[in-house]
Amino acid sequence: MLIHNNGLFITGTDTGVGKTVITAGLLGALRRRGTNAIAIKPIQSGGILRENQLISEDACFYGAVTDLPYTSRELNPICLQAPLAPAVAAEVEGVTINLETMLDHFRKISAEHQLILVEGAGGLMVPLVGTGVTVTDLAVRMGLPLLVVARPNLGTINHTCLTVAYAKARGLKVAGVIINMYDHHNPGVAERTNPGLIETMTGVPILGLIPMVRGLTVEGENPQPGDLISVIENYVNIDQLFKNL
Repeated sequence: MLIHNNGLFITGTDTGVGKTVITAGLLGALRRRGTNAIAIKPIQSGGILRENQLISEDACFYGAVTDLPYTSRELNPICLQAPLAPAVAAEVEGVTINLETMLDHFRKISAEHQLILVEGAGGLMVPLVGTGVTVTDLAVRMGLPLLVVARPNLGTINHTCLTVAYAKARGLKVAGVIINMYDHHNPGVAERTNPGLIETMTGVPILGLIPMVRGLTVEGENPQPGDLISVIENYVNIDQLFKNL
């Protein structure tokens, strides 16, 4: 059963493309507009130990960018230590992952807020439970439109088009693509032409070309957002992104 809520499911074409940065930046921009928005990371692998507790650095970063306090079980209900695909990390650590647990948490948190941003783990085909339940299954069950975060350079056409095509094949609405770490000052030929080609080939709008954010640090005990919110406000078409939600 689809849940259908006011929000976005944020995925990437690969790990390390900047899903957390985009999620936190959008959250900050929405809250600055007065929207009672929240972001959650349903499952995190590669969590870090602090004071004998596993912590999601991704969810911590949401709090660094906004006025939201980090409470591990609210913003990130399942945290695994091994930096592996969640299904593999869970097996290594002897943890049982249940899709319904993540969906129940999502229902509870989304009911308390106007808008929810859900950050996936890696890309759409990353396994969450064994090999039979992937990030796509979580997104489908949540019934949220998809935002794809992609990189700007050579190879991104293939990765992004495959991600969008698979999402559509699984019945997901793709709200748009944001290209992260884009060099506006000195882009190469690939970087200049990739956005237009992706838009034409997928039929999905490019809603932002996000430059590197000065002073930004996601990891570590003292994450720093720099001017991330202002960058998101200046480089993302937020109104178009959320107009049909």
